[in-house]
Amino acid sequence: MTHAGILSANRVSGATDARFLFVPMTRKPRWTPPPPFPIKPKVKNMIIVLKRNSSETDVASVTDMVRTLRYQPRVIRGVEQTVVACIGDELSNQSLEVLRNLPAVENVLPVQKKFKLVSREYHPANTVVEVNGVKIGGGHIGILAGPCAIESYDQFHTTVRDLVNCGIRVIRAMPFKPRTSPYDFQGLKQDGLDIMRAVKEEFGVAMISEVTGPDKIEPLLTVADIFQIGARNAQNYDLLEQIAQTGRPVILKRGLASTVEEWLTAAEYLLVNNCTQLMLCERGLRSFDPNTRNLLDLGAVAVAKQLTHLPIIVDPSHAAGARRLVPPLARAALAVGADGLIVEAHADPFNAFSDAAQQLESGKFKAFLDDLAPWVELARQANRRETPSDAKVQT
Repeated sequence: MTHAGILSANRVSGATDARFLFVPMTRKPRWTPPPPFPIKPKVKNMIIVLKRNSSETDVASVTDMVRTLRYQPRVIRGVEQTVVACIGDELSNQSLEVLRNLPAVENVLPVQKKFKLVSREYHPANTVVEVNGVKIGGGHIGILAGPCAIESYDQFHTTVRDLVNCGIRVIRAMPFKPRTSPYDFQGLKQDGLDIMRAVKEEFGVAMISEVTGPDKIEPLLTVADIFQIGARNAQNYDLLEQIAQTGRPVILKRGLASTVEEWLTAAEYLLVNNCTQLMLCERGLRSFDPNTRNLLDLGAVAVAKQLTHLPIIVDPSHAAGARRLVPPLARAALAVGADGLIVEAHADPFNAFSDAAQQLESGKFKAFLDDLAPWVELARQANRRETPSDAKVQT
């Protein structure tokens, strides 16, 4: 037997030779690898889109089948269409594809992102929203304009008259104003609604109004054609669901610090609840630089255009914070592929109650549009080349 040991040389006293002592050692155990980490099952998310106006019996039948296949169903109800989100372990569960054959099922789709109905994977063609004859999306460039807030009948009437004379048919009309300070002008509220109604009847324009809370939905339903969800409410999911159920077209602004994914996921809440007439609006992010009010993220517009079929408009006024910056930012937005603009304009911006520094003078708005015309045509041609077929949603 061969011994492993330590060779030690010890010279014996008085001897001329060296004697070597071998000290046997205990054999070290062979190295064995640690046990492998347990394989974590891959969770697979799927959605089942039910056909429009499916009955409660249909929904119950589908969810029972989902449980039978060992997935957890979550029913998301829209006004006309219901979606069943399914969560489960794809390694051990059976495929949900078998549910395609059920009479109530329209489609079965894997969820590769947190948003699905918003994505181009689900809906490759551009969505075109039409309001009051103005088309937005799919190569149709819409220009929307109006004052920051309704301040008086004369102010709003003069502004709308100036804009209508320029060809604007969709007007910003804000009777309710969410403000950072409780001491700032909050809008005329009910008086503003009455002014909206009178001016709308005279000029035949469509009007955009911001819904600042659930209690504002009902009074605005009588006069507003488009509901705007502002940056402060961009992730107020209860409000998103309630607004979606009104059936009105919606402009969803990006939050003050929202990522593109968070923006599109908020839009998913609206589409899941059957708000098909949806436009997204980039209005700038909060930044450290005081030279602009917000940082206009045109890169996000380009990214979002690739990810979603929804029209994307840009608000250069709130991004700029200064009227001299509005024209160049508007041109840049169209150059990057925006489907439209929403611009603040006022009959007397220097004496406006709010956002005085960034509002264009409505009497000079035609000059702004004339300078913008080549960029509008450029954006129109570029957007039409990208997607030859479009889905049109009218109101």
